[in-house]
Amino acid sequence: MSTRTTEPRLHGSLFHQRKPSLTTICPSPDKRPEKRRNSSQYTIIRTNSYKTTWLTKIFDMPVIKLVGWTYIIICFCLSTIHLISSFSLLDPNGVRGPKIDWDKILLEKHQSWSTLEEISPEMRSSKMFSKSAANNDFIRPYWFTASIKPSKDALTLNTVLTLKDWDYLIQLAELYEGPISAALLLPSTQNLNNEISIQQLTDIRNDYETTVALRRHVDIHLILQPGGLTEEGATIATGSYQESRNLARLFSRTEFVALVPVATLWMTDIMDSIKKYHDILRSGDLLILPTFGFPNYEGVETDLWPIDKQSIIEWVEEGQLGLLDYNYELNNGPSSYGTWKDAKDPYLVPTYDFNYGPIFISTRLNHPWCEERFEDHVPSCIYTKYLAGAKLWVMPNDYAIRTGQEPSDTLESLQQKRNQNKIARKYRIEQCVFYARQFDQYGIFDTEKADHVKQECSLALLKVLSNQ
Repeated sequence: MSTRTTEPRLHGSLFHQRKPSLTTICPSPDKRPEKRRNSSQYTIIRTNSYKTTWLTKIFDMPVIKLVGWTYIIICFCLSTIHLISSFSLLDPNGVRGPKIDWDKILLEKHQSWSTLEEISPEMRSSKMFSKSAANNDFIRPYWFTASIKPSKDALTLNTVLTLKDWDYLIQLAELYEGPISAALLLPSTQNLNNEISIQQLTDIRNDYETTVALRRHVDIHLILQPGGLTEEGATIATGSYQESRNLARLFSRTEFVALVPVATLWMTDIMDSIKKYHDILRSGDLLILPTFGFPNYEGVETDLWPIDKQSIIEWVEEGQLGLLDYNYELNNGPSSYGTWKDAKDPYLVPTYDFNYGPIFISTRLNHPWCEERFEDHVPSCIYTKYLAGAKLWVMPNDYAIRTGQEPSDTLESLQQKRNQNKIARKYRIEQCVFYARQFDQYGIFDTEKADHVKQECSLALLKVLSNQ
């Protein structure tokens, strides 16, 4: 009998086993094992979620939103009001409170605001002219001050005179009836306490105080020149006209100034005329006042002259007058009489020349000063302004009258004239090179502003080469 032995099957299983599926391998989140409650990860997540929810609920409350926005609006309003009030305090004559006359307060204030106010005019001038004026101790700015204070946009005439020109100054003050800044060159003995010097100063004071036009309109800046007068009262020398022109301009009290010779017989109302040309002046350009003079021959009458343009033209056509540009023949100077007689508006000087020295009007500031290496050289006063880019506009309906018999400068000796001409030749090319380099450094050499430098440098170089 055979015995049947039961052996396990090698291929198969006694139990049923389910095949793996997506569900068993990757169960859904809601069926994943729950983390332990005391785990640190669970605690952190729950804590942050709790805080965020609490803050969000607070800031979402309407009351909190209302309070926050109210606070922001109030802060903005208060800041705006404070800013506006701060700006209003900058205006001393603002609408808040009564209007304050600050000029009156400053005049009535006796106590100095700064120790600098205690510096004497002589010391102040020595600081300002440390490299130019040789005798600062003998300069007295505002030795006399006009009683009428000019407005800031008025036109001040700058002029230089000596005692022999005193009557011309009176005539100019009565004619112009406007502000004049006059530098008075007064040669004196070496000893200022000399009787002659004291008598000169006393006579000047008496004339000033008794002449209404001077007292009302003229500021006089005294420039003493010790050693220019002998003990017997003979004048040795004056000089320093260039420095004096700068002083007269420096101490002017208005925005606009005109360099005018004291020996001027008549002029039109240029103060009123320039009001329509303020933009030209403030842009850095100059106004040229044409000057007419009588022919320079013996016996010519200089007591009568025309006072309107049409009459001027008639006199010129008859040969009784001529457009006077010193260093040129009548009617042949750079001002161009042919252009002036037909002009209705300001016109540019057709052909500028280094020797051109007319009466000109400019702003007091923002222009080069007269070169003080010269003793008396008006053309140098306008030359540097021209090189700096200023355009020269000739006034079409205004003019001045001079005798035409006076010299172009006050140099008396032939040697003085030779020395000045020698300085002028070097000065011309020197200033040309200086302004050319300045414009090149500032990157404006190729602009319209440098046109005058290019033109003048070419002429100056040609003149130098022709003299070699």
